[in-house]
Amino acid sequence: MTTTTTALYHHDYPYRLKLQHPGLSELRVERKGRWIVIDPAEAPDPASIVVLTSAAPHRARAVVQALRDGARLTVVASETVLAWLRTVGSFEGHAGGATLDGVEIVLHPAVAPTEDRPHGALARAAAGLARVRGGGPLRSAALSPDDFSDAGASIVQLTFPDGSRLVHLDTALHAGTPTEWVADAAGRFGGSEWLVVGQPWSQGEAVARQVGAFGAKRVLVAELVNGARRELGLPTELVTPLRDRLVASGVEAHVFATQTSFRFE
Repeated sequence: MTTTTTALYHHDYPYRLKLQHPGLSELRVERKGRWIVIDPAEAPDPASIVVLTSAAPHRARAVVQALRDGARLTVVASETVLAWLRTVGSFEGHAGGATLDGVEIVLHPAVAPTEDRPHGALARAAAGLARVRGGGPLRSAALSPDDFSDAGASIVQLTFPDGSRLVHLDTALHAGTPTEWVADAAGRFGGSEWLVVGQPWSQGEAVARQVGAFGAKRVLVAELVNGARRELGLPTELVTPLRDRLVASGVEAHVFATQTSFRFE
């Protein structure tokens, strides 16, 4: 379903684009018009456009809780994720993509890293903590390991009204990513102005080997998994070595740490 909305928010926004990484896996895209929030860590503003890359607990729980609280949201996600969300509450859903407020949003299926799959490290730890807390925040808004699947995982491309593109690869690059998938995705989404990529646990070398195929103007290496791992008592790792590998190979790359932002004028 493709919808063009005439309602504009933040119409006096002074910058071309601002990318913020508030926490967990959230990426907030601020612009003139409606803001876009990918995998929000906190309850999203109903005026924003919400994009979910999967139904993994640390990505979906804020949206789940918002729907349970009665928020009316606009959500773009895979049909798998939307079908699950419809069991929680009502919302305006767009399966696989949409054109909203002049921004074309395209989702493309991805292979989640092992720890994000139903019986991976993050899923097991989230389920265990939920049992221990017995009704705490993770229990009330998270899925059990058997309730979500990497079948709903996606990468995201945003094409703005001026033709510039932002590609969010999330944690789609890892040792288990098929070479055919990388070639296909790079052919579809290569050459973007901004490319955001995460580093799954212990997968920095694999990410560095694959990300160059996308030929992005600049790469932002985002700290997308440490927040969830830290919350669950799992070890974390720096993304700086990945950034250094990319720079050494001739790629313009920057660390996109939690609680930081990049502004483009």
